[in-house]
Amino acid sequence: MKAGKKIQVWWERWFSTFIGVDNETIEPARHLSHPEFGDEKVRPHDYWYAAFICAAVTVFTVALRDWLAPANLLLAYLIAVAGVAVKLGQRPAILASFLSVLAFDFFLVPPYHSLRVEDTQYLLTFAIMLVVSLIISTMTSNLRRLARVAHYRARRASALFALSRELSAALTYEEVIDVAQRHLKGMFQAEVAFFLPDKQGAINIVHAESLSPSFLSLIVPGAAQGAYDQTSSPEMLEIKEEWPPAEVVNYVTLRAPMRNRGVLCIMPENLEQFSHQEQQRLLQTCASQIALAIERVHYVEVAQETEIAMKSEQLRNSLLNALSHDVRTPMTAIIGLSSTLSNRHVFLTEENRQELVEAIQEEAQRMSGLVTNLLDMARLQSGTIKLNRHWQLLEDVIGSSLELLRRTLSTRTVDVLLADDLPLLEFDAVLIERVFCNLLANVAKYTPANSHCQIKAQCIDDEVQIAVVDNGPGLPAGMEKAIFEKFARGESESSRSGIGLGLSICQTIVAAHGGRMWAENVQGGGARFVFTLPVGRQPNDEKLHIKGTFA
Repeated sequence: MKAGKKIQVWWERWFSTFIGVDNETIEPARHLSHPEFGDEKVRPHDYWYAAFICAAVTVFTVALRDWLAPANLLLAYLIAVAGVAVKLGQRPAILASFLSVLAFDFFLVPPYHSLRVEDTQYLLTFAIMLVVSLIISTMTSNLRRLARVAHYRARRASALFALSRELSAALTYEEVIDVAQRHLKGMFQAEVAFFLPDKQGAINIVHAESLSPSFLSLIVPGAAQGAYDQTSSPEMLEIKEEWPPAEVVNYVTLRAPMRNRGVLCIMPENLEQFSHQEQQRLLQTCASQIALAIERVHYVEVAQETEIAMKSEQLRNSLLNALSHDVRTPMTAIIGLSSTLSNRHVFLTEENRQELVEAIQEEAQRMSGLVTNLLDMARLQSGTIKLNRHWQLLEDVIGSSLELLRRTLSTRTVDVLLADDLPLLEFDAVLIERVFCNLLANVAKYTPANSHCQIKAQCIDDEVQIAVVDNGPGLPAGMEKAIFEKFARGESESSRSGIGLGLSICQTIVAAHGGRMWAENVQGGGARFVFTLPVGRQPNDEKLHIKGTFA
């Protein structure tokens, strides 16, 4: 069974090669510019080949005429005619048909070497032989043409599939144009250019720098604009006298379901190839696929812009809601407390006055922190902030942060546990202090009074890992990553003050220093916020180490 399949494959391969069609190799992106449809071009020496084949068959049959009847020898000529038709085409096969009849009469029918026929029955034989030869040559030639057409269409389908596959993977206009130019140049052996519209509807050529000067000089922007403005068939484009002939540069409108998406300009090396309807249909199909790809990219951009607008609106609403609560609350408190202080009719002891002043300061600090976070986020997002890095001890920044939040953390216990081998770190002290302040402010905000907090630091490989751990309620399930997004809140907006920018600012600052930041829940209750800072190459002076314990 396997041997039979091998013989069949060998036979199919031989026959395909014999008729000029290679069904083993299909190159989808090349040699589609000259389809062999209609009458084939016959080379002059093909007629000589046909005559030579008839002569060779005659020599063969003459050698066998003493052993075989003329009717049997006649079949050899029919086979020769069929072979000529398959290999050389119809016209050489017709010549071979007439030569075969003459050779059969001259060499194989008595009297030999004469066209005179003694037996009149051979006249009918000659007529039937000629008719059969002509029928065989015509049918075989048609088979050859159909095989070539089928092979061309298979290659065309493969080329369209390859084009469609790459266009579907293109995500930008530039990628679509690059893919389209590469495939069309290979398919049609042509130079290709594209015009795409701007927001005002005027079309402009793209990638003009990649086009040859000669091709660029033949492209008429007015003709491209005219093709783009059409709503009917592209063949209806009115060609003006001052434009180059349409046969030189072809303008094809890129029509998508919703609207025209641009114009394809193509100038083939063979200026007559688009006279074939098959080539016209292939070009129109390619243009349709390219137009669909451009429209898809357009709507992807529209969807992205819409999504960005929606997110911007959501952020705006979140910011306004947070500001309306977090600014109004301390402002109302400040106004009320200051009114009490300024009211002469209210008797206040010195201790009462001191408490009111401290309360006003605390509310003012809350507003200052809110404004600071907003300004920090604006600076970080704009990219205008520059890190003022210096080699310094981490302990100093932790100490200054705790001092700033002394009143806020007055009801909580904070333990600082630093490893003995902590090196000097190069960082911006003001920004890292902001990280600690935001993390510790969250501890004060989300943990109950008299709770416990730890600040830990240790050196792991080439970075220092810092953790702020509390024993509060912990993070909501599934919010470990989302908590770092802008305006993200661990609880509903009305339950705690703040606008949800603190952790986002912390992560941005740490990332600017080349570190990482993440959050996780602690087993048994509480949350752990961890960030890293790179150790880097230490300065030349002796390293300083912070004495302490690590747990």
